Amino acid sequence: MKYFLVFLSGVLLACMQSFNGQLSTVIGIYGTSFLVHLIGAILMILYIKVIKKEKIRLGPMPIYIYSGGLCGLLLVSFTSLAISHIGNVLTTCLSIAGQIFLSILLDHFGLFGVVQNSFNIKRVPALLLIIFGILLINFGG
Repeated sequence: MKYFLVFLSGVLLACMQSFNGQLSTVIGIYGTSFLVHLIGAILMILYIKVIKKEKIRLGPMPIYIYSGGLCGLLLVSFTSLAISHIGNVLTTCLSIAGQIFLSILLDHFGLFGVVQNSFNIKRVPALLLIIFGILLINFGG
């Protein structure tokens, strides 16, 4: 089930990028990012307070964990801008390439509390196939 949910999050990410790209042509990338986060905050507050009937807790936790919000803000802004200039497929492929690159570093060094999973040379062929696939999708005939 968890693998399906991860797949579904990828589907939702592509939808979000498309909608935000369209929205950014009307209200700009800053307006898009603000609106997306405002709607998300309102829906999450309603869910926590009305459905779960819980208090909203913001700590204690290491300060760097709050940077996830900054990452989300930049993700929405950058993909909204990119979609309107280079399209959904290239934006998604480049985003996946960035995710793979950082994920390898995070796993290898166990950064930010991620379980350390050292990079193994046996993964290189699969990584090269992914990179080749991204290049083929974007620049192939």
